[in-house]
Amino acid sequence: MSSLIPSSRLFNLISSLRPRFESSIKQRSPIINSVSTRPMAANLANGRPEVDYSLYLVTDSDLVPIGRTLEEQVAAALAGGTTIVQLREKTADTSTFVALAKRLLKLTRAAGVPLLINDRVDVALAADADGVHVGQSDLDAASVRRLIGPNKLVGLSIGTPAEAQAVCALPEGTVDYVGIGTVYDTATKRTAKALLGLQGVRTVMGVLASRPEIKAVSIGSMNLKTARNTVYKTQFRDDQGQIVSIHGVAVVSALIAASDPAAAARELLAAVRTTPAWALPATRTLSIANDVFAPEAVVGLVRRSTPLVHCIINRVAANFAANIAIAAGASPVMSENEGEFVDLARAASSPAGGALLINLGFPTEDFINSTYLPAVLAYNQQQRPIVLDPIAAGATALRKRAVATLLNHGHFAVIKGNEGEIFAVAGEPSAMRGVDSTSALPLTERARVALKLAQREKTIVCMTGAVDVVSDGTRVVIGRNGHPYLADITASGCVLGTLVAAFVGVLSPEKQIPERVIDNVLAALCLYNIAAERAAALPSVSGPGTFVPALLDQIYALSKQSLDGNDSWFSDAKYELFRMP
Repeated sequence: MSSLIPSSRLFNLISSLRPRFESSIKQRSPIINSVSTRPMAANLANGRPEVDYSLYLVTDSDLVPIGRTLEEQVAAALAGGTTIVQLREKTADTSTFVALAKRLLKLTRAAGVPLLINDRVDVALAADADGVHVGQSDLDAASVRRLIGPNKLVGLSIGTPAEAQAVCALPEGTVDYVGIGTVYDTATKRTAKALLGLQGVRTVMGVLASRPEIKAVSIGSMNLKTARNTVYKTQFRDDQGQIVSIHGVAVVSALIAASDPAAAARELLAAVRTTPAWALPATRTLSIANDVFAPEAVVGLVRRSTPLVHCIINRVAANFAANIAIAAGASPVMSENEGEFVDLARAASSPAGGALLINLGFPTEDFINSTYLPAVLAYNQQQRPIVLDPIAAGATALRKRAVATLLNHGHFAVIKGNEGEIFAVAGEPSAMRGVDSTSALPLTERARVALKLAQREKTIVCMTGAVDVVSDGTRVVIGRNGHPYLADITASGCVLGTLVAAFVGVLSPEKQIPERVIDNVLAALCLYNIAAERAAALPSVSGPGTFVPALLDQIYALSKQSLDGNDSWFSDAKYELFRMP
């Protein structure tokens, strides 16, 4: 039987307990950063220590593996670098809860890591824990602060912009950090609230940007497949140019249920603390005229490396796409089998390289959950690039939801589509008839949307059309190569996506910086469009039917020329920087 304290007695009880612990609170040793072993600086505004929220462990006794204890799992997670711990015991009676908290405190203080108690201020004071975390339905944060005193940590769960606004309205020093969630569906804590996804986290962080002293962690199915994207894809710059970012991830089953919590903690901490190349700012100015931009060299590299290109693509385009990949020197794999995704992502991590193409040919909810998302998470975990081809993204509500789901879960190195598709992904009004874009906006407007989407998604946007528009979020490049026959054959855009995947697939994780990725995307466009021009000019080509095999032959021929060091074909390239007005 639980001996929970009635809420009517809580204030009186805690008020009598708190003075008893004031002296021990003030004499407590400073919290030590378990990674750097450097004493953490005091926050001069409130007297509380600065805390590293990078890897926040939330306990759940029900998830502890058979034969292990909660203390053993926590100790191992601390050894692996866990930076803060919250003890959550929803069903334990008060005496058991306090006793467990005291045992865990010995572990956390030896590691120089704070221990917080979930919900129960009385337990936190009785055990002399380092703070309390409460939810929206628990005791309000201001009352918690008043009861627990000025030198303890107070955390609060939030999940909506309105709840973030309420936090911002609290007096300074009331709340030290917030837990933002639920990001993704999780079995450890069911909620009736809508899942946030990455876009939801970004929106909530936008509200919190006015209170930078309040830190934030994300919670809800945080693991090796989701942690990196949640930290880095939700970053943005505020009006003053300062980076706004969450400060860590709150993890439950990925550590508590792990067979080796220390190893799991080390991997998670590395994922959180190591900035992926795609999130780094641009370090050079792209110049079509200089020798840094060398797409012909990339063409030869693809043929020499033979990167794996895993295509999840509509059936109409599959054969054509595979042939295009082979003609350029890549190795295509057409697989929709979830059981292969992890192995294929690992194969793409070999020295030959590789990438994934997600072609939105099957935007049903079942296919998204059983195929697209597992593939995206597998390749993101291995830090292999993914190309998203949002076929007919603006044509139906189903496809719009599918794109939103994918963007809310993963990072894509490239988003490639026609004008209507890219505008739909960017949330701009678009005109689509099936898979075809029926709008033709001014080049300046197309460039604006490409730049905006590239910045938001930390990706390269490749908007195809009579004039191609490509942006890495800093620059915009336009290309004027190609031939009208490309609009008269089935799946010309789909197979271009396959070619782009092959070209970005040769980049190792540390080279997937925006300016390198945009080079490789432009190289794929050059090869494809110049090959189309040359194919269409052949005497044997009289229309779309004879154009397709000629296109394959020309891609093969130009690719071979580049491998042999003959780059003369690139003199036909018509690409230039576009200056935004």
